[in-house]
Amino acid sequence: MNFEKIIFKKVSLWIFLLTIIFFIIFTIWFANLALRSSTAKKIALIPENLKAIFSDQKEDFKVGINKSKIIGLKKINLNPENYKDYILISRYDADKNRSVVEILDLSNNTIVHTWEPDITKINSFSKLPKDLNLKRDHNIKRYRINHPLLMANGDLIIHSTMSPLVKIDACSKVKWIVDKPFHHSTELDSEGNIWVPGIQYPPKFKGIDADLSRRDEKFFYQDTLEKISQKGEVLFSKSLIEIFVENNLEHLVFPGGESFDPFHLNDIQPALYDSKYWKKGDLFLSLRENSAIVLYRPSNNKVIWMKQGPWTAQHDVDILNETQIAVFNNNLDKLTKKFIKDNEANETLIYDFYEKKVFSPYRNAYLKNKIRTASEGLSRIFSNNNIFVEDQNHGKLITMSEDGKVVWQYINAAKDGNIYLLNWSRYLEKSKYKNTIDYLKTTKCNE
Repeated sequence: MNFEKIIFKKVSLWIFLLTIIFFIIFTIWFANLALRSSTAKKIALIPENLKAIFSDQKEDFKVGINKSKIIGLKKINLNPENYKDYILISRYDADKNRSVVEILDLSNNTIVHTWEPDITKINSFSKLPKDLNLKRDHNIKRYRINHPLLMANGDLIIHSTMSPLVKIDACSKVKWIVDKPFHHSTELDSEGNIWVPGIQYPPKFKGIDADLSRRDEKFFYQDTLEKISQKGEVLFSKSLIEIFVENNLEHLVFPGGESFDPFHLNDIQPALYDSKYWKKGDLFLSLRENSAIVLYRPSNNKVIWMKQGPWTAQHDVDILNETQIAVFNNNLDKLTKKFIKDNEANETLIYDFYEKKVFSPYRNAYLKNKIRTASEGLSRIFSNNNIFVEDQNHGKLITMSEDGKVVWQYINAAKDGNIYLLNWSRYLEKSKYKNTIDYLKTTKCNE
């Protein structure tokens, strides 16, 4: 057979045009099928999945160029009182091409301890549905160790976004796994139990009529409140949709029509003591999509209080004292919820239950230091009124005074001249964590 004659054989114009028309029709048909058929969608996504698994992920975690030339910690106010504690830093390490957790000693700017868990081994224990795709989205290059929680014995509670909750020891060895998809914050209650946002998958509705048959998202984000014991036992699990329906708040589940992420629960903050306005064991919830802070009482399944705004798309709610809470306000455009308005910045708002008023004492500090993370972010107010902030989208930690004077800042920059993501860090007081830190300093792990 003469292949050259076959390859260079003349083709009639009508056949050529018919082939093009057929190809266009087939492309449209397959694209429509991909939206409706999970099998077709999987076929269409094969190239993207392979790229995600095998490619270098640095670009996904890069947030900017390091124009300041600062790498790590830079001390500005040299008062020793500002550097007696520690930071638990969760960050993407571009030099290692993975997420790590480190304890930074502010006093001498040294790394006390590092956790580098075996992500491949962790994923091998999971039986989560393949639709969640841990191999693609949470392999060692893509796993984000979100808001790690340090225990008194040096153990660490970790998870990525939509991945199992894991306890690892000081040497990063796995102690237990809760094989459900978890995300965002991780906090302890007064009894030592762990509260984490979760996802009910596959989603189940009770009292809500929602059509998910034509969804083109991977899955519906049905947020749950999850209470986990120190032994990895699930003690409480309840859907936010159920909570809203059972508290006659169904109208707030889909206020703007059906959405595949109606709440976006990003923080669960347990109350550690009683006050006139809440009880020990109550939970403050931050719901980004509703721009709402909710006070929920698990003991009787009651929503005690809720306020929408003036914060928008906020993250991180903290209890300051018996009458006040602080809210990290991303301050996004109220219409798009995607961009901070010109000449604006993030802010930490304080709501006073007694006065029923909202205050913004750090507004000028945020503006002065151009803190503008569109997503995520957190803050913590100290007893001297200084404030610790994670500008997550710009890979920066900063402590500053009310008038915006910078005490110190930390930039997650790499040797390549770029800045990379932070993953919700924590401030650790020496008075509370000294014994834990001393133990970690002497811990020797076998390779």
